[in-house]
Amino acid sequence: MIKKGDTIPGIFSVLVGMLTMIYIFTNEKMVVMNAETYGGIGPGFFPFVCAAALILFGVIMIVQGIKQNGTVDYFQMTPEKKENLKLVGMLALFCLIMLLAWKVTKMFFLCLPIYIFAMNRLLKRSWLFTILFTAGMTLFIYGLFRMGFSIRFRP
Repeated sequence: MIKKGDTIPGIFSVLVGMLTMIYIFTNEKMVVMNAETYGGIGPGFFPFVCAAALILFGVIMIVQGIKQNGTVDYFQMTPEKKENLKLVGMLALFCLIMLLAWKVTKMFFLCLPIYIFAMNRLLKRSWLFTILFTAGMTLFIYGLFRMGFSIRFRP
């Protein structure tokens, strides 16, 4: 039963979330909330939120995997799973390229829309959706960080 269904990815998600939480709370620089130094949220806030989500959804997957009672074989490789793995690999590669480009150019709001556009084209979205989603998401992220969290972006 443990090696079937969603149990294994659930366990993996919980472990990654727990390791992230351990890192956040043992690293002095990963402050979650500190109004005095950071004016509100600290650099550990978003990793904390992601780790909590991983743990929550991991537990849900474990429970779902146990309820499947071994009817789904996680390790069976189907053509659909192969295609999905290839797609995930490409998305991860795009993310890595975006992060490297951001690091080299120091121009987040130039790299972000290029990344979003490329990601949507890889996912075979329509041109209209791709353009509107790219513009909307870029504006949303700018508004969230600049106005919502008052984070200043320097050139």
